[in-house]
Amino acid sequence: MRTARQGTGAARARALEGLPERCTERLLDSLLTALHDPSPAVRIQAARRLFPVEQQQVQGKLVAALRTEEHPEVAAGLLRGLGGVGDERVTAPAVRWLRDPVAGPSAARALGTADPGTAAPHLRTALTDKTFSPHTRAAAAAAVGSAGRWDAVWLLLSLLDDPDDVIRAGVIDGLETLVENGLRPWERHPVAWALTGHLATDDRHTWRTRNALDGLTQALPDVRRLADNAPSGEVLAAALSLLDGDDPGDEHTRQDVRRFLLRLDDPHEPVRYESVLGLERWTEAGGSLPPGSEVDRCRLAALTEDASPRLRQAAARLRGLLDTGPT
Repeated sequence: MRTARQGTGAARARALEGLPERCTERLLDSLLTALHDPSPAVRIQAARRLFPVEQQQVQGKLVAALRTEEHPEVAAGLLRGLGGVGDERVTAPAVRWLRDPVAGPSAARALGTADPGTAAPHLRTALTDKTFSPHTRAAAAAAVGSAGRWDAVWLLLSLLDDPDDVIRAGVIDGLETLVENGLRPWERHPVAWALTGHLATDDRHTWRTRNALDGLTQALPDVRRLADNAPSGEVLAAALSLLDGDDPGDEHTRQDVRRFLLRLDDPHEPVRYESVLGLERWTEAGGSLPPGSEVDRCRLAALTEDASPRLRQAAARLRGLLDTGPT
């Protein structure tokens, strides 16, 4: 405690980092002073401990520290903490730090929680201007998705095939947020077509793209085509994971069950695993295996001896469901 209050440099920073969170209240006055300590490491640790303190005075001190901060790593930490609570006073400092390669990504994320009217032009610039760092552009893409402005879908779709892996990841994350928050009717099919096409071609972000597609029913026809003719085992597994299998009255879903059964012997473990999970979803929803599935039950029994622990467990769960019925 003494070092945390009165120490200098790295020693004080280590003390602030190592003390339990319950000590923060006793350190409050010294932490507020430490926001202007000569050591960047001390300033980072002081801010980290102060973010959870729900006092207007403390929040005001953190904002004031951000306004005067000149060290990129300290500014990045302040932007992360203050941006996470949506403090509008962060907007101007975030714009100031947007071009910095270290603090820029945190600045972009902070702008994603700010007033959309104020932040939108700055995020658009950060996303489309190739002089910004790739990590800042990626964070701006994700923030554009969080802000959800009227042009967000079209802006992100235009960059979905960017040659930079980092930027593509941010674009996909932004689209995932838009899908989760609910697309407008005229946006659903274009996003579904673009993401399913991307799922088939971008092997660096297969599961990230899969997550962005989750819940987008307009994508199911193309996802089913991928489940029949995927270019790789990983894409096939991702496609199978998107087939809900939870509506026994749907003819398409009954065909999905046959897809799952067909892939139980696939050479790729993720494909076998997602096939079992798909059958588990189907069974839990009240469905049953097609007539004449004795051979399939034997294949499931074999999977309980698979080399993959997760596959063994999933196959055992499914066999239990099939024997007893859904609970």
